[in-house]
Amino acid sequence: MKTYKVIKGTFHVKGYSPDGDSIRFLADKPENWDWSGFDWEKKPPKEKQLRIEAIDALETHYEGVRQPHSFAIAALEHLLAQIGISNVQYNLMVSKIISADDEKPGYIVTAGVDKFNRPISYVFNDKVKLNDGQLIDSDKIPVEKSVNYILAKEGLVYPTFYQGMDEKLMEKFRKVIAVARKESKGLWAIEKTSAFKVWNIYTLQDDVIIMPKLFRRFVSFFEAASEMSEFMSYIAKNPDKVIVNGTKAHLHDFITADGTTFGLTVLPEDIIFT
Repeated sequence: MKTYKVIKGTFHVKGYSPDGDSIRFLADKPENWDWSGFDWEKKPPKEKQLRIEAIDALETHYEGVRQPHSFAIAALEHLLAQIGISNVQYNLMVSKIISADDEKPGYIVTAGVDKFNRPISYVFNDKVKLNDGQLIDSDKIPVEKSVNYILAKEGLVYPTFYQGMDEKLMEKFRKVIAVARKESKGLWAIEKTSAFKVWNIYTLQDDVIIMPKLFRRFVSFFEAASEMSEFMSYIAKNPDKVIVNGTKAHLHDFITADGTTFGLTVLPEDIIFT
C-alpha cells in the first residue's frame, strides 16, 4: 500500500496545449509540493504540468503529429468538462487553447513525480471533498470519482500502467477498461491495436486508432527511417522494458509484423512499463 498526498489548487489551460491525460495545476499552498521527491528548486513554478495516472489519451500534438482527432479531442474535452472548464477556444491547428473559463478549483492526489518532474496524479473536481495537505493510503482514495477513472469508464482513453503504481488501484482500472471494451464504448468500438496496417505516418494520423505508446514509437521510427521492414529492428534497438504476467520482457516481444501489418498480442492493460 502506498501513501499519497492531497493537494488543492486550480486547473489551467489558457495558452497551453493540454490533452486528455495532462493538464496544468497550480497549488493553493506551494509548501504542499515539499514532499516525497518533489524538487521545485526552492521556488515552485506558478503552474505545474501533471501526468494523469493510469491512462493514455490519443495524441493531439506529439512531435508535431496527431492521432485521429475525433477521440483525441473527445478525451480532452471530457477532461475539461469534468473539471468544469468551459467556453474553450482553440487555435486554427487545434493544438493550443487560446481562451477558456479555466482556473477551476479541484484536487490532485499524488505519490511522486515521473522522470520529467511531472506529478503523477489522480485528478478530482471540487465536488469531491478532500482535505488539502492530507496524507492518505491508496485504499482511501475515492478513485472511482477521479477524472482518470471516468475517462477510462467512458472508453475515451487507453490504460497505461507503470511500475510503482498501486496494484489494487491498477486492478480497478483493469476491470473498468474490460467493461468498456466489452460494451464497445468510445474508442473501443473502432480501435485496431491488435491488428492494423501502416503505410506511412498519415495512416496513423487519419485512419487507424492504436495505443498511444505504440503510436509514439512509430512517430520516432518515421523520423529515423522510412522502410516499414525496418520497424521491428528499430524498436528492438530502442526497447521499452515491460512486465507482462509477472515476467520481465520488452514491448517488441509482443508485437507481430507482416509487411505493413502490425499487431499487439497482449491487451494494453496487461502491460506494466518499467
